[in-house]
Amino acid sequence: MRARARNRSIQRQITSLGMVLTGLVLTVFALGMVAHEIANRRQTLETSMTTEAEIIGANSAAAVTFGNETEANEILASLAASPDVLQARIFVPGGRVLGAYSPRTTSADCHRLSPAGRGWELRWCGAVLYRPILLHGETVGTLAMEVGLASTYRALAGTLAFSVLAAALAFGLSIPLWRRVAARVAGPLTRLVDITERVSREQDFRLRAPAGGSREVDALARGFNQMMAQLQQRDERLNHELSQRRQAEVRLNDLAYFDNVTGLHNRHYFRERIDAAVGRAARDGGSCALIYIDLDGFKQVNDSLGHDRGDEMLREVGRRLTETLRRSDGVCRLGGDEFAVIIDDNGHAAQVEAVAAKLVEVVAAPYRLGDRTAYVSASIGACLYPDDADDRDSLMRHADGAMYRAKQGGKNAYCLHHAGGDEPPSRHQQIEQTLRSALDAGQFHLAFQPQVAIPPDGAAGQRATVLGFEALLRWQHPTLGPVGPAEFIPIAEANGMIVPLGEWVLSESCKRLVLWRKARPALRLSVNLSARQLASVDAVERLCQVLRSSGLPPGAVELELTETLLVDRSDTMLARLHHLRQAGFGLAIDDFGTGYSSLAYLDSFPITTLKIDRAFVRNLSGAAHGDAIARAIVAIGDALEVEVIAEGIETPAQAAALRAMGCRLGQGYLFAPPMSEAEAARWIGVEATAGLPV
Repeated sequence: MRARARNRSIQRQITSLGMVLTGLVLTVFALGMVAHEIANRRQTLETSMTTEAEIIGANSAAAVTFGNETEANEILASLAASPDVLQARIFVPGGRVLGAYSPRTTSADCHRLSPAGRGWELRWCGAVLYRPILLHGETVGTLAMEVGLASTYRALAGTLAFSVLAAALAFGLSIPLWRRVAARVAGPLTRLVDITERVSREQDFRLRAPAGGSREVDALARGFNQMMAQLQQRDERLNHELSQRRQAEVRLNDLAYFDNVTGLHNRHYFRERIDAAVGRAARDGGSCALIYIDLDGFKQVNDSLGHDRGDEMLREVGRRLTETLRRSDGVCRLGGDEFAVIIDDNGHAAQVEAVAAKLVEVVAAPYRLGDRTAYVSASIGACLYPDDADDRDSLMRHADGAMYRAKQGGKNAYCLHHAGGDEPPSRHQQIEQTLRSALDAGQFHLAFQPQVAIPPDGAAGQRATVLGFEALLRWQHPTLGPVGPAEFIPIAEANGMIVPLGEWVLSESCKRLVLWRKARPALRLSVNLSARQLASVDAVERLCQVLRSSGLPPGAVELELTETLLVDRSDTMLARLHHLRQAGFGLAIDDFGTGYSSLAYLDSFPITTLKIDRAFVRNLSGAAHGDAIARAIVAIGDALEVEVIAEGIETPAQAAALRAMGCRLGQGYLFAPPMSEAEAARWIGVEATAGLPV
């Protein structure tokens, strides 16, 4: 029953409850009227019988005194005028009946009159009154009289009928009244329920409940609308965050699979693609081929014309490769000036040789870079699976060795590996094989690039005030010569050597800084931090221990994190970053703006510095929108109250533009290139570090 009541609408419940209450009130009212009528009738009956008995008693006193039965019967016969009198008796002392009256001959009366009766008796069939007959104050007899209740019952029936009719009429009139009351009370609530169901069904948090009905309903509507406004804001924030997440996923996919300079697929995609090609060839009994391409003379172009022109040349090389090859061939940039091509449609040696020869020709064509013409060539190595390689690793190793032989043979050429041939290890293999022992052999050293306060006039050189240095890792290989970070850092990341290398860089940097700060107390140093280091709690703790052992104050050493590291906003990552900050490290985001950024994410991390990437600095041209991104990064830094350093400043115009937009700190070739420890010491006007290798 309660379940049925819960399933009914509130309007029906109010109507039903009102009708029940009305019915109860009317029933009580009708019963009250009947009870009142019964009381009135009883009082009237008793009064009338008493009055009539007094008259009969006064008239019959003499007859009772003289024992005159005839006169007593005549006096009682006067009761015939009262049709309700059923019988009457006059008793004399001793209980003898002196006179009697009965309009009926039947003896089925309700009462049997007795001389011993006293007072007033009332039964359902009639009422009896016993009244003493007095003469001069003395009782000479007793009058007993019985009156029927038929007329009383008829009157009560009429009253009851009237009450029921009146109650029914009132109940009928109350039904529409209660319905109107229920509609007025429940109407706003019903509309609120309808809106709630629409919100649940349509997920539209812009809906609002109308006011009206009563003060309580208005308050409920206001509360509901405030809740809906909060839900709408939260929904908009969630949609915005979901949009950012989708953008982040796209950006992360680009970072994971695409090279940000050429737009070609990167090394990560290359490994997945070569695995798929070898697996498909092994499963279907087919073949595939791998072609490695290394540019000859690219370093000279990059050094002489600058990184911007070098990136432009890399993009042009990627475009030429893509246009020369088929769409089904996979073209990837592995890093630096290395490219790879995967042919996985049952290629044969003659076909691969023709492709390699065409690529040598295409790459060697002149390049127009701005107002300059530049030239590079390609050393190409190729290998076929399964003809000349047994698995993926041997395929990659043999193709790399063939490329090395092409380079050793005079460059601008291609070489195909054939099974059974004797091949020397490739450059990549030599780097990978000797990287672990290079640190112990003392082949690594540090270079330092100054970070300066940008002069108001954009002046170059030592007219700028040096604030600190960025420590850069360099490798002098005993046979390969200088090996750039772009070559050995990815290998070190892959085999885990980046962790001890990073600790060595921090330790050596702290030693130099301790001595330099004796002459320049405010000097500071920044060191790059690898994702592999941040992923290990032990590695993070060792970094903190190095800083504590150095005795340097908080903020003297800054760790530079790549922006892509900040995509991970887990509690673990936040805890490690806060631990580094508490240990005394500053935290900088390197190459800011080139990866995935969110202001909400930035606000969560204990960042102290943003570094504007050189890609945005070189685009400063004074055009209307040329400095929009750099200006936005400076504004973000101001909003977050962190320092902003611009990288790659090469011209006074760039320095002046950065200074004008509020960027006070910078580094780049305009002020000084990366330099040795001795050069850095002279640059800041102190003696070379005593007791430490230069």
